Amino acid sequence: MKGGEAMLKSISEVVGSRLVDLDKSQTIGEVVNWVVNPDERRLSALIVRPAGLFAKTMVVTTADIIEYGPRMVVVKNQLAVVLPDEVSGMPKLLRSKFRLLGGRVETQSGRLIGQIEDIMFETTDSSLQKFYVKPPLLGLVTRPDVIIGVDKVVRIEPRRIIVNNEVGEPLPPGQTVRAGA
Repeated sequence: MKGGEAMLKSISEVVGSRLVDLDKSQTIGEVVNWVVNPDERRLSALIVRPAGLFAKTMVVTTADIIEYGPRMVVVKNQLAVVLPDEVSGMPKLLRSKFRLLGGRVETQSGRLIGQIEDIMFETTDSSLQKFYVKPPLLGLVTRPDVIIGVDKVVRIEPRRIIVNNEVGEPLPPGQTVRAGA
C-alpha cells in the first residue's frame, strides 16, 4: 500500500492490472505499460488504456497511486488519469523508450550477464530495487539466475542496464524466476 508499509512489487504483476477509481469504485482502465526514470531509478508512471473504444493512451503518475492490490492499481479518482503531455518530462521519457524487460544486463567491462526477466520496485516511493536476470541462452545450464540490486547498477540505458563488474546474488539451486510470478 502506498504511504503505508513498505512493500516490493514486480513490474510484471502490474502490467495487465485494472485501474480502479476509489471514489466511484469502478474500473476506469487497464495498465498496459510503465515508464521508468533512469536518472532517478524509479518508476515514474503507468501507461493506461482507459475504458472505451476510442480512448487515447493516458498515464497515471506513481504519485497519484493510492494502492497496489491484487491485479489492480487504485487511484483516488479519474482525474489521476491524464495525457502524457500534462506531466512534466513525460513526453521525453516516453520517447526514450526505456523498455527494460527483456533488455540486456552487462558489466562495465562488457560481459553479458543475461536478460532482465522482471523488476521489483518499492510501492511507497516507486524506487527500483532489484532486477531479476535470466542467463543468456548458452549459459542456461551452467549459470544460475541472478538478482541484481539497484545499488550495483552503474547506468540504465534503453534496452539494457550496465552493472558493476560483480555478479548479482545467485538464486538458490533449482529456483528460477518466472515473469508474472
